[in-house]
Amino acid sequence: MNTNSDKNWQERIEEIEAEIYDATPLNPPNNAQGSVIPIIKGWFSALPSGGKVIITVFGVMLLFSLISTVFSILKSLLSILVIGVVFYIAYKFVNSNGKE
Repeated sequence: MNTNSDKNWQERIEEIEAEIYDATPLNPPNNAQGSVIPIIKGWFSALPSGGKVIITVFGVMLLFSLISTVFSILKSLLSILVIGVVFYIAYKFVNSNGKE
């Protein structure tokens, strides 16, 4: 009986080893190119549908936040430009009146 049990265990171990070797790729993908897009796509496709929705909503919120930040910076730069132009015109006006 012990011999039969040992055979069953040995067969089971060999089956598990075969599953492990089948699950691991022999040639892992070469990520030396520095591209993380395939990695992110693979990670995203492995998520459950609820996780995909949450990540998509978070990504859209992050995108809108970045766009808002860019517009705020542009608005500030435009304000500085307008103030600079006004001061330049005032300087030229005051400077030209002093020469006459």
